[in-house]
Order: sequence, then structure tokens, then C-alpha cells
Amino acid sequence: MTTQIKISKSEITRDDFILLFSSDNLLEMYSLIQDGNVLITGFQKKPWGTWNIVGWFLCTTDEISIENSIRLAAGSTDWEYVFRVKDDIDADYIFSGGNHENEKMNSIEFLNGEDNSKIQLEIGKQTRVEKLNIVEYTSLLRPEDGSVYANVRRNYVVEPSRISLETDFEFVSDVFIGTSYVCMFPVSKEYGQYIFFGGDKDPYETPKHGETLTEGSFENYYGKKEALEAKIWGPANTAYKFRVSI
Repeated sequence: MTTQIKISKSEITRDDFILLFSSDNLLEMYSLIQDGNVLITGFQKKPWGTWNIVGWFLCTTDEISIENSIRLAAGSTDWEYVFRVKDDIDADYIFSGGNHENEKMNSIEFLNGEDNSKIQLEIGKQTRVEKLNIVEYTSLLRPEDGSVYANVRRNYVVEPSRISLETDFEFVSDVFIGTSYVCMFPVSKEYGQYIFFGGDKDPYETPKHGETLTEGSFENYYGKKEALEAKIWGPANTAYKFRVSI
């Protein structure tokens, strides 16, 4: 079920944001940023039941909608986490969690971050808050047989122009983990070509969209860079800078 609700820019402020369930699987959050444009934070229910961050979208005109927006940080990959797991040491690793399925939702609550009261969100109804807490309980599943190997508690705190996530994992059985991806930020090259890691003197300039420095046996990536925070921006608008930290 989907509803067509038009949001007016005059309704949106910088101190709080408007929540809107535009369908039974999409929550949109509208806030105003410093230059007067509208930022939409998207939260989406996946076909397998969990709710994940969709991303950040920028509206620069009076037509306020995700469909009429610029993708700042929104892609097919995860923000939250994903593991590569297997039961048998000789088997291949398989992705589990996040946008890679092999995860089920147990429960979810939407709370007013100011007083911790429950927010009853209905399709088409607008709700105004200064801070939104989303508490979601899920279980990570073995790809082979669907059994649970870990239980997860996600605690999102969403504010205008800011998202924080605290995730607790309780492993309930043994499993081989090949890779653990956490704190990902799927930003477009137009708004994320440059990156400054905390502790460095100079920023890195990454290749443009569709280009790579990887060739032959040389793999170009920054995955081993020791940093707990980074600043990211791009050539489309250098005033837009993302601060990412763990």
C-alpha cells in the first residue's frame, strides 16, 4: 500500500523533522539543512522483514520527494553491517545480514527520542519529532539451514542531518566468520570522491565514477587504513561534508 502525500518546504525546519510512512515498507524523514535544501532520510523494510537505512537524499526544488531528489549517500550496499559466514571449514563463505538476507526481524519499535514514548506511525500520517529512536531486534541465520547463530539488537538514533547506530551481537552458536563489515557509507562519487582520514595531513582523491587504480596484481583500496573517523566530500558541492566515525 502506498499513499501520495505532498510535503511543503515551509512545513520543514532545521530543529526537528517530519516523519512520514509513505507506504507500508518505507519511512521518510524530512529535515532542513543550512543552505535551505531539504534532506530526506530513508528507512526501508526489506522483503525478508528487517528494516534498514536506505540513505540520504537531497531535494533542491519545491518538489519534495525521493523520486525528485539527488542521491547523496544511498546505494545497494549496507550502512549497518554484513558478515561472511560458513559452518564447514571447507565450504565457501556466504553473506549474512543487512542487505544480503539470511536475517530475520523479531521486533521493532519507533520511539520519541525526547521522552522515549512510542510513536504509532500510520501510512500517510505526518509526525513531527526532534529525535527518533528505532530499536530493532533481529536474528542472523546460517545460509545452509536457516538456523540462528546470533541475535542482534540495533539502536538507531536519527536526528536532522545525523544518524548513529549502536549494535549488539549475541552469538548463540559457533560459526566461522571470514569477514565482518561494519559502519559502511555508500556515498556517490559526486559527493564522496575525496576522503580525509583522522590523523592524516592530506586527503585522498579516489578515482572518478567508473574508473579504478587497480590493475594486474595491484589492488588499490584503503581498507587497512587505521582510522576511527573520516571526512568525506565530493566535487558536486564541496560545502557538503560527511563526518563518519566508529
